[in-house]
Amino acid sequence: MIKISLLVVLGFLIFVLSTLSGGGASLLLMPLIIFVAGAKSVAPIMTLGIAMSSSSRVFLFFKEIDWNLFKWLLPSTIVGSVLGARLFASLSSDWIQIIIGIFLVFTVFQFFQKPEDVKVKRIKTWHFVPIGFTISFLSGLIGGVGPLMNSAYMNYGMTKEELIGTRSANAVVLHISKLASYAYFGYLTGDVLKYGLILGFTAIIGNFYGKKLLGMISELFFRKIVITTMVVSGVLMLYKHWDFILETIHGI
Repeated sequence: MIKISLLVVLGFLIFVLSTLSGGGASLLLMPLIIFVAGAKSVAPIMTLGIAMSSSSRVFLFFKEIDWNLFKWLLPSTIVGSVLGARLFASLSSDWIQIIIGIFLVFTVFQFFQKPEDVKVKRIKTWHFVPIGFTISFLSGLIGGVGPLMNSAYMNYGMTKEELIGTRSANAVVLHISKLASYAYFGYLTGDVLKYGLILGFTAIIGNFYGKKLLGMISELFFRKIVITTMVVSGVLMLYKHWDFILETIHGI
């Protein structure tokens, strides 16, 4: 009962923050789910919970979704997520998470972008095909990549509502594809479904309150929250693998 209570209370806070920061719930959820259900259940539980969370955000931000961009992302998202989930149980993800962590930390330089350049499109629509495949593959492989794709969305010139809506629509496809793969390969156990559904319903409530708070902040402040979340997520990723990094350095 204590574990379920922690999942509900902390899950609610995480998803409120995730709405305000354009995503990133997965990295904050990882240690919580490990405590509640064990490391091996992280990917499928998180996938079910975030699938429900993303579905509720699609409903909340439906009018702001960039459907043209969504169509470009759809095929690569499905293929990448299925391939990543297929390799989920067979590959070590340590180095992948370390590389992602380093990338996220270096997004701190986006803080120095001039305010007038925020709406400039630095990424074209077709660029999201390879980006979407890579992010989806990594997500299927290690369970979640945090706000890794937010940098691309911001450099596409999106508003805060467009970013969250479009990101969520793509995330629904991503996580449903992963769930189908996890189910096929036998990773959706009774405990996974129980904790995943609890997390999902908690996320829906958190998203509702998160949207209310989102309307109270400016685009520039939202961008700062997103970048801060990306950098902190990268630091957490590197910290989680610090022992592995030290062992590798000593072994050289």
